[in-house]
Amino acid sequence: MRALISSLLLGGLISCGQIGFAQQSNIDPVALVRQATQNEIAATGQAKPPYFMYKDYTQYRDHSVTAEAIETPEGGLNRTIAKNGKPLTPQEQAEADESLKIFAYDKEARRKKMKSNRDDDQRSITLMRSLPDAFNYTVNDVSKGPNGHELVHLSFKAKPGWTAPTHETRVLEGMQGDMVIDKSAGRIAEINGELFKDVDFGWGILGRLFKGGKFIIHQADVGGKWQETQERLQFNGKILMVKNLTIDSNETMTDFRPVPSNVTTAQALQMLQNPDEVVAQNGEGTAGKQ
Repeated sequence: MRALISSLLLGGLISCGQIGFAQQSNIDPVALVRQATQNEIAATGQAKPPYFMYKDYTQYRDHSVTAEAIETPEGGLNRTIAKNGKPLTPQEQAEADESLKIFAYDKEARRKKMKSNRDDDQRSITLMRSLPDAFNYTVNDVSKGPNGHELVHLSFKAKPGWTAPTHETRVLEGMQGDMVIDKSAGRIAEINGELFKDVDFGWGILGRLFKGGKFIIHQADVGGKWQETQERLQFNGKILMVKNLTIDSNETMTDFRPVPSNVTTAQALQMLQNPDEVVAQNGEGTAGKQ
């Protein structure tokens, strides 16, 4: 009987392995990445509804900041509510709220912020366009997400002989890591990269990132819209080959709550100061769950 059970179990495992292998072998990883990056590019910088309010927590090397953030047709606003895990004092909160109010109604400051965001978006698009061609991809696994979507787990390594088309994309020549693509949605759910050698970069300034630098980005559908839910950055390097550069942050976005698509700046400020009312009006928020 034990021999029979072992035989059946082994046969079942072999069958499952063969099914999984067949499923993986039918996937063209480059085509999958190309389609996903096209969808990411199409969604980049789109200030379109639905809009959300959410908690934004960032842990830096020596301190942390907790904020309530909100999206509006005129851009996003962030209200700091805690530092190093402790709520702001009444005086600190009043000062922070006054600075936020000044920024919210300063058209020039908002214009500069939106321009900076657009520049960042353009750099992201430049990198995204190179992802399908810069790496050799291997399908490692196919699984089901909590929402039933098919998730394809890939590993990637720099493609020998690939030459970056721009100075900004040279960072890809020294990168390797893993990627998870939500095949059902056609979006990148996770990308985890590491530098295996020193690389130059040109993000508006010239510099070099040192071997060992890492990043992790998670995305998810938070309720009719894909949003970033985690961004972990850990890099060391030099700017202009002289000044030391250290990037060490772990940002998580949780508790997504929908807000009206026609929300005004004044209404957004009011919502940031009364976040519990937003929860009460819209029900329990989505905590950025994968």
